Amino acid sequence: MRTTNSSVRPKNTAKWSQGRRLEFIDFRLLWEGRVNRSDLTSYFGISVPQASMDLARYQELAPGNMIYDKRQKTYVVHPPFTPVAQPANAYSFLNAVRQVEDQLLPYESTFLGWYPPAGVVRLPTRRVEVEILRRSLGAIRKSSKVTIRYQSMSRLEPSDRSISPHAVAFDGIRWHLRAYCYEHEDFRDFVLSRITRVEDDGSSAVDPVNDSSWFRIVNVVIAAVPHLSEGRRHAVEMDYGMSQGRLDVPVREALLIYLLHQLPLYSPIGRSKHNQIVLQNREELGPILSRLGIDID
Repeated sequence: MRTTNSSVRPKNTAKWSQGRRLEFIDFRLLWEGRVNRSDLTSYFGISVPQASMDLARYQELAPGNMIYDKRQKTYVVHPPFTPVAQPANAYSFLNAVRQVEDQLLPYESTFLGWYPPAGVVRLPTRRVEVEILRRSLGAIRKSSKVTIRYQSMSRLEPSDRSISPHAVAFDGIRWHLRAYCYEHEDFRDFVLSRITRVEDDGSSAVDPVNDSSWFRIVNVVIAAVPHLSEGRRHAVEMDYGMSQGRLDVPVREALLIYLLHQLPLYSPIGRSKHNQIVLQNREELGPILSRLGIDID
C-alpha cells in the first residue's frame, strides 16, 4: 500500500518532448479536472515560461478543453472535454495505480497527482534473475543458441537444455522464454523463473518463422453461460464488454492454453453454477485444443 504524501513529488529533471507534456496536461485534466504551471515545472523540470508555452499550445489544439479559474489560480476542465494527445482510456489511470500498488513503478514516474485510496490483490510473483533475463534477451537479439540449466516439472533435478530462444511471453502470472528445444525438436515455453543458468553456444540455425504456433492468431469467442438469468447474463455481458452477446479475443495459438486457464471457462458439456462465461466456438477450436492437449470439458 502506498503511504507517501501524494503532494510531494521529487523533481524530475529529465527533458521530455512537448508531445509528452501535452499528454500530461490531457491526463491531469481528464482525471483530476485541473492542471497548472507548477504541475509541469515540478514533474518535467522545465522553466515557468516553457510551462506557459505548453499550456498555450494545448489551448491552441483544444480551445474548449480548459479555462483559467482566477479564484483557484489554475486551469480547470471545461466540458465537454475531449482528449487531444491520447484517446480517453480508463486503464491509463487504473493501470498506473495498480503498478504503484504492486511496487512495479514508482509513483513519481506516473502522471498521477491526486492518488485515491487503493488496494490490489497481489499474487505471488515468480522471481526472475536479472542476469538470466539479460542473457536470454541477448540470445534473442543475436539469434543465438544457448544452454540453460532448467528445472522442469517432469524431472527431480535441474538439467541442461539446448535451446534457441526467439521471444518472451507473459501468461498473466509468469514470464516464459519461447524457444526451439533441441531435445524435443519443437518449439515450446520455458518458465524464466526456473532457469538458473544461461550459456551462449554460438549462432543458431533455427528460423523463428518455423514456429507457426507462435505466429498464428486464433480467435476465442466467449459468451455468458446459457443458464444464467436475464439480469445476470446482462451483468456478465457488461462486465466483459461483450457486443451482441459475445466477445472476440484474438490470441497467439501458442498462448491459447494460458488464456483458457486464466478465464473461468467451461464448455457446454460441463456445468458449474460458479462459472459465468462459456467458450462459444469450442467446436471450431476443437482441432487446435486437441493438438495442444487442452481439455476444458
